[in-house]
Amino acid sequence: MGKTIINVSNDFFDMNDDEGDVMYNFRGNNGIKKSSVLYGKTINLSEMYDNMLEYVKEFLFGGEFVSIIDKNGCKESKLGISQLVNRYTIKKYGISIESVYNKINGRVREAKMTTDIIFNELKIRYGMTGVDWIYLYKNVNILTNDVEILEYIGNSILSNDIHEYFVTEYNLRTVGVIKKAKSYIKNKVSLDKSCYYIKVGWNNGGTKDIILSNLVQSYKQWWVYATRNKTKKRYDIRDYDVLLNGRSVTEVFPVYCPVFSNLRLNYTSIDFDNGKNNIKKCSEIAGYGDKGETWSFASIDRIDSSKGYSYDNVRIISQYANYLKNVGNIDQWRILLRYMDDQNRYF
Repeated sequence: MGKTIINVSNDFFDMNDDEGDVMYNFRGNNGIKKSSVLYGKTINLSEMYDNMLEYVKEFLFGGEFVSIIDKNGCKESKLGISQLVNRYTIKKYGISIESVYNKINGRVREAKMTTDIIFNELKIRYGMTGVDWIYLYKNVNILTNDVEILEYIGNSILSNDIHEYFVTEYNLRTVGVIKKAKSYIKNKVSLDKSCYYIKVGWNNGGTKDIILSNLVQSYKQWWVYATRNKTKKRYDIRDYDVLLNGRSVTEVFPVYCPVFSNLRLNYTSIDFDNGKNNIKKCSEIAGYGDKGETWSFASIDRIDSSKGYSYDNVRIISQYANYLKNVGNIDQWRILLRYMDDQNRYF
């Protein structure tokens, strides 16, 4: 984290005590060693704290914090945000931001300055949009209970191209954040833990609660989800970069179904209609250019179904086209057969 030491000419060493400032004398038994640059000085803690926040923002969102977390096997990478921020400020100032925060707020028994407190202080200082929360979330998957930040990240994710169609046509949006128990299995024992869910809504009154990490951010994330189930024999093709192999994202992940050009592919994993209703809608309009368009979930299709899943034997089509044998009509079968013939495919 570097060994920068505070410059004794900084404003917080100024003895002037403006109205509202908190002055503090670092003497005696107050947790400061005699060798510290702070020992024996009266410090303007308010000025110091403002200065600290500047550097904390730079530390968290300027790349240094992410680089620490990215170091495999680094002991520091197992620490939380608040612990690493305190270490950083101790090295830079000779005192932690937690201690300064507690002294400013008159806490005789110092309390922990949690990650959410640090985030809230940054919000107060820079405003909600003045901090790149999505950068930190994407790089280190930050854990926070701050509802405002969670909703902000949710809205940022909804602004990507995967959700664009549904934002425009269905008014897809976040409508709140809720906390509820999530069940999981550990050592064959069923446990519950509290999780925050992003509540999304759309124009027909439908809603869904989604754990933030399950709100699809990219085609890469969709691909990882679609191939992570080992029982479906797709696990060996989970490497997104190998899948692309120099091709563009839109070449691999089409906007519309290659079989039925009026079926918009849904990579969000959100069912905007009852599943059966969507299948019915698809069966009514798929392949009929004069009947408008609807959506169908994106689905991994084997080009040659006699072979297994491999990078050169898969492409993305609509779930409806993939399961057409169960739900299609004769006209749609003809379209599917023409598509398969074009691809030199067979069952």
